[in-house]
Amino acid sequence: MGGGRSATEDGKMEKAEALYASAKTSVWWDIENCEVPKRCEPHAIAQNISSALAKMNYRGPVSIIAYGDTMRIPTSVQQALSSTGISLNHVPAGVKDASDKKILVDMLFWAVDNPAPANYLLISGDRDFSYGLHQLRMRRYNILLAKPQQASVPLIAAAKTVWLWTSLLAGGIPSSVQGQSQQAPGNTTHERNTETPKRSNSGTEGASKSFEYNQEFIRVILQALKTLKKEKIMPTKENLDDCIKYGDVKNRDTNVKKALKTAIKQQMVVKQTSGNVELYVPKNEGLWKCVKHTEGNPEDYPIEAVDAIKVLLRIPSGRSAIMASQCRYEAGTIIKRRCLKELPLGDILEILDMVITRKKWILHQPMGWQPIKITLQEFKRK
Repeated sequence: MGGGRSATEDGKMEKAEALYASAKTSVWWDIENCEVPKRCEPHAIAQNISSALAKMNYRGPVSIIAYGDTMRIPTSVQQALSSTGISLNHVPAGVKDASDKKILVDMLFWAVDNPAPANYLLISGDRDFSYGLHQLRMRRYNILLAKPQQASVPLIAAAKTVWLWTSLLAGGIPSSVQGQSQQAPGNTTHERNTETPKRSNSGTEGASKSFEYNQEFIRVILQALKTLKKEKIMPTKENLDDCIKYGDVKNRDTNVKKALKTAIKQQMVVKQTSGNVELYVPKNEGLWKCVKHTEGNPEDYPIEAVDAIKVLLRIPSGRSAIMASQCRYEAGTIIKRRCLKELPLGDILEILDMVITRKKWILHQPMGWQPIKITLQEFKRK
């Protein structure tokens, strides 16, 4: 036949892009959807997954986390997986889609600490992961998938590279890479016909949408807490609200109260109390070192920082920027961006409090912020 041979006919598959070849790969294994076969050697699974990735030129660090009801997994298999570096997360049976939700939330949490470029390898065939993978791919993460024979079409579409689970277990090559396909001889089944039949349920679509919104809420909250920690700011509800609304403009319309409630309900954030103050921290984390605002003397603060703020308040561009700020937090971010990049925002807000309460360079409304007045004389243009 004419027309030449395709890359897959020659046995060659498109390998990892240079951007992702040396990046981290996190493997998320839905062990209830893709079980350990009875005749499989569990001690070899971790090594074979790494070998399959290496064949596609993924050379970065690999971590593997499995999720499911460990009560259904033989003790010998659990010990074999754990001894080869696979982390097992027990998800009790009886709660619908509990493993899927746990995996999705933890995948989102991993993205907060591991910015792109990085690789996700999901081992599952469940369509509940489709939206999350598509969102991660839009954020420049590379999506890989290992699936059982029957899998969701939207899930497959989200991945750049797809293995059959049995092939990945053996350290083999993918079945497809961005539209290329590697089919076994005599296998004429098209990928489109592999979607698992679903029972009709009028509430399914609504529940799916709700879960998608919850994922985004959790991502926003975790990112804001990471910022507050870096800037040495107490994680109060008010500071979370300001950080989200005046940090990234894309999050300005976020319902922070609902987002925080969702993150707590999904056990990704824990509420703590310090005296009469409610604080919020990511799960498994303690409260970080925060700057405590006190009405100190001007002499207690770095003179260079105080002078920098004084100059900013007197030059037209800095003056107008502060005058347009909607709250103290936003004014602090303006000061940091304009003249005190090296200081944590927590320190800047403390100096700003002193500038307001002791030096009276800025006057604002007792019960709010706007309108504000700057008492320093503006530099005259020459």
